[in-house]
Amino acid sequence: MILLHLFFYVSALKTHTFDYFFPWGNVHDHQGIDFYQVPNGARMFMQGGNLTGESISSINTYAYGNRNVYHPFFTLLVGTPLQLLTPQTAFTLWLVFHGCLWFFLAWYLYQKFKSNKNITLALVLFLGLFPHYLEIWNGQYHFLYNAAIFFLLLASLQQEKWQDGLAFVSSLLVKPISLLFIPALILRKRWKTLLLGLSLFAVTTIFFILNRSGMYYLNNLFDRVSHPIGGPPGIFTLDAVLRFLAVPLYNTTLTKVVVALGIVFVSWRLRLNLFVQLFLWTSFYLLFYDLVFEYHYTTLAPFLAIGILTQKALQTRIAKVLSLTYVLPTPFFLFHLWQFQAVGQSVTDAGWVILVLFRILPLMILDYVVIFRSRSTYAL
Repeated sequence: MILLHLFFYVSALKTHTFDYFFPWGNVHDHQGIDFYQVPNGARMFMQGGNLTGESISSINTYAYGNRNVYHPFFTLLVGTPLQLLTPQTAFTLWLVFHGCLWFFLAWYLYQKFKSNKNITLALVLFLGLFPHYLEIWNGQYHFLYNAAIFFLLLASLQQEKWQDGLAFVSSLLVKPISLLFIPALILRKRWKTLLLGLSLFAVTTIFFILNRSGMYYLNNLFDRVSHPIGGPPGIFTLDAVLRFLAVPLYNTTLTKVVVALGIVFVSWRLRLNLFVQLFLWTSFYLLFYDLVFEYHYTTLAPFLAIGILTQKALQTRIAKVLSLTYVLPTPFFLFHLWQFQAVGQSVTDAGWVILVLFRILPLMILDYVVIFRSRSTYAL
């Protein structure tokens, strides 16, 4: 599994072997457009432009990339030092850093749980999730979010410390997904984590909101929640499938509200532990947030790896089988090979539905398993 994970980086930088397993729309026309949005935003802001990274007169962007949507503080913190490197060098070193961090976390996990009988399977899940290649290929920043979640999950297994808030705010600064964790932290009375995390998040955000340079960040978040646009071929959510099947927006919105309230109720009624609650809210995001690409499923890596070591609900046979489905590629490589539900390396809309179901159905079943096999006796 170590060699497979290493080959993800070799393929992304050199051979592109694993590109075959993903349709266009997941593998973009231009490698690195996700990565370059952050240095673009930092460069334009330092030259008097916007943090979104659009070019201004007489000043070129750092490199061709998407419009920046990352947190203003994160954009400057990460994007500013990248200006010292050429775009290709920065991209290559970013992937090297990605690999070093991920192998360090795997080593840390092994050192902490090496006597656990499930440690080998945990490392397989941590290093081998197939969507990880897509994240590496795109030069995404999502692995930083996953690293913060890794430490937040370890913190959830023990008595609360002030340092737990640092993992919480780190995840928020990369991506605001962790705002969904607030109900879980309240129900488990993790007041130090909430106070420190939200306070630091507010401090690092308020300046950019007051001078309006960071309004793009809030506007993008509100737009993604209120006006979903994701669909084939790149978005992997239940919400996207429902909208593709012409389910009215009112009904899909109502579904999200009912499911969210259901998570709160079940968490309270069954007194689910913090780990399980965080897993359910992460599932909610993967199933219902607007722009969830397949690489976002790498967020399951720390949950599945740590969960199989510490959570009885994820140590059952069915949970292990379902977890291992994320080590597999979607059936697209067969579509690609046989040109069934595919045209060249593009997937048809019907084929896209099959690929999405391949990712979301195991997650939905896992949610059922962890809810009805978890009890508060495992919680702190």
